[in-house]
Amino acid sequence: MSNTERDVNDALFLLEHPLIQRILGELEKSATDSAVYAPITDHETRQAHIAEVRAIRALRTKLKALSESTATSARKVSVA
Repeated sequence: MSNTERDVNDALFLLEHPLIQRILGELEKSATDSAVYAPITDHETRQAHIAEVRAIRALRTKLKALSESTATSARKVSVA
C-alpha cells in the first residue's frame, strides 16, 4: 500500500468516525457560541473564536478533498 493510499484510508477513517465527527461538531458549536455571546466590544475574543471555527472547517474540507481527489485519480488510472 502506497503512502497516497494510506492517506486516503486515513482521511476516510477520520471523516467517517463518529467520535471524531462528534468532537469536531462540539468544538465548532462551542466556538461559534462563544463568538456569538462574547461582549460586543471584545473584538479580539470574537476573532479568536471565529478563527477556531475556520480551522475546524478547514480541517474537514482538507480531509474531504484528500479523500475525493485521490479516489478520483485512482479511478482514472484504473480505467482501461
